[in-house]
Amino acid sequence: MRKTFDFFKPATAQEALRLFNRYKGAASFLAGGTDLVAKMRSGTARPKALIDIKAIGQLSGVRKTRTRVTIGPLTTLTEISRSKILKTLLPVLPKTALLMASPQVRNRGTVGGNLCNAAPSADMAPPLIVLGAKARFLTRQGTRTVRLEDFFTGPGQTLVTGKGLLSAIVVPVPGPRVKAAYQVLTLREAMDLSVVSAAAMVRKERGIIREARIALGAVAPVPMRAPEAEAALVGTRGKDEDIEKAALCASAECVPITDVRGSREYRREMVSVVVRRVLEEVRN
Repeated sequence: MRKTFDFFKPATAQEALRLFNRYKGAASFLAGGTDLVAKMRSGTARPKALIDIKAIGQLSGVRKTRTRVTIGPLTTLTEISRSKILKTLLPVLPKTALLMASPQVRNRGTVGGNLCNAAPSADMAPPLIVLGAKARFLTRQGTRTVRLEDFFTGPGQTLVTGKGLLSAIVVPVPGPRVKAAYQVLTLREAMDLSVVSAAAMVRKERGIIREARIALGAVAPVPMRAPEAEAALVGTRGKDEDIEKAALCASAECVPITDVRGSREYRREMVSVVVRRVLEEVRN
């Protein structure tokens, strides 16, 4: 039997939210559709309404001010990879986008979709987290902004799931002597979900690490910070022994599961490897 649904194409984010609220959580926003359409075809998603938000200009593009970069959730991964603003100010993001999926999927898939699907392996989450990104979203109660690491509430779940619409990702412009990088371990060299991923950001002054952030993907129910590993780095020069200590801390902090891509024990071991690699990339 053919399944039917209502279809809307609002012109503004506020109109999209009103339509969404009308269906009391039974509607889905359609952005790139790379995950949603596949789920609808398989029957794992059965929305009563599709709200096509692709034409809402305020939700697309990359903009900058002196202190921050604002990324619209409808910005495609291809646009992320080509953005001159991001290549100049936040180069880890274009590099990450190019690691994801295939060119065809990157042309359709959006940064907001990657975050709102809330897969523990979401590639854009760790680098955005270490950059100090915040998620801005609209709900019936108004506009709210939270740290990106607090945006995820569980596998496939965020603060906007069934409640609202992600409207922007806001990233502070890094200061001088800040470096960030992202590394991923997959079973195949390309077009595969991560088994383990890690992003790191360090800020050095006079050769000493004064600030460090490390975020892990695919090794916990949500993308996670590794605060003990971060603390192990601060105040050091980032030498091999400092990096090794931080990598072992990150391995101890993660809470992986066993699935078709790897066992819990393998993932925990690989966290130390990937964290070591990403810290080696940012220490100089």
